[in-house]
Amino acid sequence: MIRMNESNQLEWDVDKDMLQKHAVTVMEGLGAAVETLHDSHFLNTVLFALGQTHHKRNIRPCMLKRMWPSLHYGLGAALGEGYTREVSLAWRRLYSYICLQMRHGMENPDVEVDVTTAVSVKVT
Repeated sequence: MIRMNESNQLEWDVDKDMLQKHAVTVMEGLGAAVETLHDSHFLNTVLFALGQTHHKRNIRPCMLKRMWPSLHYGLGAALGEGYTREVSLAWRRLYSYICLQMRHGMENPDVEVDVTTAVSVKVT
């Protein structure tokens, strides 16, 4: 488990299986975000609800941006030479957008959101 100590620093009590599962979930979520960029209403609704879920788990908004270095490293390792400066910047912008939308949900945990009414339609 990752938590903040009294000095506002991260403490790690890592369950490696849980961490791996979360990493896979995050990467699948990023893939889903890319696939729904054409439907901003749906994407924003899902990210808002995801932020509310993180709030319920006591994740603070400032912790979202702290994930970028790990994501940046993982993308670089996976994409190799294809992970250019431009590609890195595009991923960083997408991740910043995701953090912003999740932050809105974290700051408004009591707003009712119905993700099922924000149906995404795939444009081909």
